[in-house]
Amino acid sequence: MVAMSVLRAAAAFAARLSPLKSGNTAANLLSRTIPRADKVAVRWGHGKNVFVIQPSNFYDSRFLRLLRFYILLTGIPMAVIVTCVNLFIGEAELAEIPEDYIPEYWEYYKHPISRWIARTFYDSPVKDYEKMMAAIHIEKEKADMRLAQQEVRRHMRQKGDGPWFHVETINKELIDNSPKSSPDH
Repeated sequence: MVAMSVLRAAAAFAARLSPLKSGNTAANLLSRTIPRADKVAVRWGHGKNVFVIQPSNFYDSRFLRLLRFYILLTGIPMAVIVTCVNLFIGEAELAEIPEDYIPEYWEYYKHPISRWIARTFYDSPVKDYEKMMAAIHIEKEKADMRLAQQEVRRHMRQKGDGPWFHVETINKELIDNSPKSSPDH
């Protein structure tokens, strides 16, 4: 602490000895004096000096970097798999079907990758047909139900019975609301 105080005093004394020198010298920094304003900094540039505001390209470059990474992360293994399948397995060839053999639905595809996709992810045409038939059956049952409801309403209107027919309630004036002599317990 004492050394800093002595150093600051020495710098202030040095600044007082040569007051004509300007600039950011150690004396100005340590003695906390204000630099002289008679000299202005001159910049010898061409044209107008402007600060061009540009949008940050950090997020754009990060997105492109991640996009390239994930495309290559999946693209390189897929390219290797497709190349190996095409080289070592190859496309299917037509052959005679034995009499007692019923081919699976995915065996009709030519390429092995198409066969694998059809076998693994898609439903068989028989299952699709059954689902469509079930949906058609449900819609037919709904239509039959609507026709039956219309027929029942028509009969109810003809015979005069239905939800609009009801028994009249008793007259409210006949109800005794007076206090009872022996209350119910």
